[in-house]
Amino acid sequence: TVPRTSAAHRLRHELVAQTVEPKQLESVFLAMKDAYVQQPLDYGRNSRYGDKWRISCYLVVMDNWKPKIEPHAPMVQCMKPVMDACTDAFAAWYCRRRSIETVRVIVMNAFVTRYRPMHGEDQLQKHIDGANVDGSVVLALPTDDPFEGGALHVWDGRPQREVVYQMRPGDALFLENAVWHQAKPITVGTRWALVLFLRLLTGEDSAKVS
Repeated sequence: TVPRTSAAHRLRHELVAQTVEPKQLESVFLAMKDAYVQQPLDYGRNSRYGDKWRISCYLVVMDNWKPKIEPHAPMVQCMKPVMDACTDAFAAWYCRRRSIETVRVIVMNAFVTRYRPMHGEDQLQKHIDGANVDGSVVLALPTDDPFEGGALHVWDGRPQREVVYQMRPGDALFLENAVWHQAKPITVGTRWALVLFLRLLTGEDSAKVS
């Protein structure tokens, strides 16, 4: 884990422990698991996954993906309070780092991803979250099927270095834009994560968007 020193603040990401109370996550886990359905989509030819991504269930969708993905109402119902807690925590983190008073956080896309130890479902390869994504959140969720593997790797800093995180339920990885990261393969069990892609508005930009 990156120590919280001046060196850490030169990085453009941070692991924030217990961003969401584990008890809150445990209380919604069964409803989340029941709500989960795979919603396959095509990320386009600029993504290494193309039309092969099919392990996420969506709460918020602002991109015009093909096929068109609609938010899955049962997942929204049980996970929106968790999503809101993450956006509030990210806003506070971002303001501290930028020494600003406020930032408006708009969730562009939000989804629960289920990783299983099979081809195409066990990992997320090294990537950044898109040119139009200002910030991202990866929240570790509980599981009833303990997994092995699944560490998050982040490439950050100047000179660039690789940082490896073993996350516990409630821990969140906050990323500014264009930070390379990867979810390593799991070999057994089931790993769950909530992921948010964010648009961040400050000052006059925030006032212009209703």
